[in-house]
Amino acid sequence: MIIKRNIMLIGSMGSGKSHFGRNLAERKGWQFVDTDRVLEGRFGLPIAEIFKKIGEKAFRRAEMDVLKKVCLYHEAVISVGGNFPIEHRTLKVLKKYSYIIGIRAAQFRIVSRVNRRIGKRPTMDYNNVHAFVHAMIQSWKPVYKQCDFVLDTTNGRTYDFMQRIEDELVTSDVQFKARRQPNDTDTRDVKPSSQELQFNNSLRNTKDNHRLSKSERFNNPIATTSNDIVATKIVVNKEHSDRVGSHKLGNDKRRKHKTSNQAGKGRKSEAISKQRTPQGGSGYEKNRNTNKRRRRTWNERRHQSANSKSNT
Repeated sequence: MIIKRNIMLIGSMGSGKSHFGRNLAERKGWQFVDTDRVLEGRFGLPIAEIFKKIGEKAFRRAEMDVLKKVCLYHEAVISVGGNFPIEHRTLKVLKKYSYIIGIRAAQFRIVSRVNRRIGKRPTMDYNNVHAFVHAMIQSWKPVYKQCDFVLDTTNGRTYDFMQRIEDELVTSDVQFKARRQPNDTDTRDVKPSSQELQFNNSLRNTKDNHRLSKSERFNNPIATTSNDIVATKIVVNKEHSDRVGSHKLGNDKRRKHKTSNQAGKGRKSEAISKQRTPQGGSGYEKNRNTNKRRRRTWNERRHQSANSKSNT
């Protein structure tokens, strides 16, 4: 049994890789990847303009970078651009993950397909198409020998070609790895607990960070994440509310204490005024109730002096 990740179609330009790859992906329910379209999306230009702008070496290097990434895809049909024959070492790396199918066609069929859209293919010499196609087919012959399966698309229907590929996969006992899909029950059980643990840890870190001094915070910085920011806001809001509540409570206590003091002073002054004012004596007299010395007023001294004169 052979285990692969995807199916990769290679071959010369005009052999029909994109057409048959798209139909094969639709038949198997897989995704279809065209490396030429990936390059166009990366540079934002048509494939012919990319080749003119960056040159042959940079173009082949960019094409290799795309191949190294897409060959790791699961359940995908990948169509590789046929501008240049694939090197032996590159094909050896691709065969680790992909089932390689070589797509070829006769010279007259490729010429008719290429002439449908002149200017689309960057490496094609449209002034002498027959000679260019002949040389291209000769350069691709060693590559076809290294493929896992070779399909000739010169004559026939698309459905028949797809059936031949399916039969070849069955006879070769080729199996493909499916993409990992997370279990719904596992994610429902694991996600809340992990989020709660992360939130609690971030809350604990923010509390410790608030207790540190400025120098300690600078020496021991704590990495803040989105959950840390949320926890910090919660802690700050809680401390602010506690501070406001304690401030209000202190104000209420001071207000009650002030009113009680004022009431006590008023009652004390009333009690003093109700007491009998002692007559005679020196300028200072002792209050029996409060054990304090109270200075007599000017009126009391004046009346005392008047009484003493009348008595004499």
